[in-house]
Amino acid sequence: MVNSIQARCPIRIAMRFFGLGAVHLAFAILLGLNAWLHSPPLQAQTRVGYVAIEYARLDNPGATTVIRSMNSTNEVAGGFRTNRGKASSALILLANNGFEDVAGEQGGGNSVAYGINDQGEIAGAYNTSIAQRPFRAVRRVGFQELSLPAGSNGGIAFAINEIGEAAGYVSGTAGIRPVWWTRRGEVQLLQSLGNLTTQALDLNDRGDIVGVSGKEPKAAVLWQRKGGIVHLGTLPGFTHSEAVTISENGTIAGVATGVGEFPNRSRAVLWQPGGRAIQDLGALPGGTDSRARDINNRGEVVGISTSPEGSRAFIWTASSGMRDLNALVSVPGLVMTDALSVNRRGDILVMGHDAGTDAHGTADKHEDHHAARRIFVLHPLP
Repeated sequence: MVNSIQARCPIRIAMRFFGLGAVHLAFAILLGLNAWLHSPPLQAQTRVGYVAIEYARLDNPGATTVIRSMNSTNEVAGGFRTNRGKASSALILLANNGFEDVAGEQGGGNSVAYGINDQGEIAGAYNTSIAQRPFRAVRRVGFQELSLPAGSNGGIAFAINEIGEAAGYVSGTAGIRPVWWTRRGEVQLLQSLGNLTTQALDLNDRGDIVGVSGKEPKAAVLWQRKGGIVHLGTLPGFTHSEAVTISENGTIAGVATGVGEFPNRSRAVLWQPGGRAIQDLGALPGGTDSRARDINNRGEVVGISTSPEGSRAFIWTASSGMRDLNALVSVPGLVMTDALSVNRRGDILVMGHDAGTDAHGTADKHEDHHAARRIFVLHPLP
């Protein structure tokens, strides 16, 4: 069963890319609205109508932590160590200064929550003596190990929709193959491009699934509910592409990578429903690289972009283009470096660090591994 734990002390853990620390302090910030302030007070200057709530602080990097998604009730899915010397646990990070252990004792030595829906149902993976195994955890029901097809001994469930269907991949003697799990936990193999390594990364409530197939080159792909696999292509001059997220109307966001003598060059991209066209979302002024992390039904895309000051969290809309979230809401002492998720209400999950510890890196990694990482959720005002 899902176990609720109230955090009462700072948790010191570590982070890698897509990483998150444990709960340290939760507080709301909005200049001039004292009702949102919690002790100790923090004087934030909100420029464009956001309320910023801090969910966690990672003070001592060193152990692996992961975060990928947030639901519409602002519950955050991740995996991290709750105590030094212990394995990481799949957790739901909560705004009320607590967290829930979603795998419990059944999660074994290590577990991670990758996806979460609005019912608080989790998709993830846990370690066994043989390999990682995919699971789903449901409140008031408990932990469910997901089925594996013949020839597979492990896998990961990356995403879960509102119906309870999950998507990810399985691995074994037959290679790395994309899969879809039904609400009952039954597994179905998805088509690959030839015999290439293929992973499903996200799905919507209609059952449309996106992911990546191959290694050299990587190709963004779409599996439509009532169709086969679609090769989405990449930007002109680029080599690779990955489709990482899909909205309910079928709009897809991801990344194109590799340009000539710049193999690490990356650009956030958008495909129209069905993969009909690809659009370069650009980068922040003075930057060259960007990656899309998530998209919602309003067409808001969030992610990470380089800039002259280092990596920065962005939001992109068709009307306003790409904007630095640091220019839209200012929290004294904080630099927001990555936007990981955006829900249907427009709330944005961001990662950052204390000002003065910035690093100039590419849009797909953070170079200052010794800086404390901070996790915030930004709520747009009506």
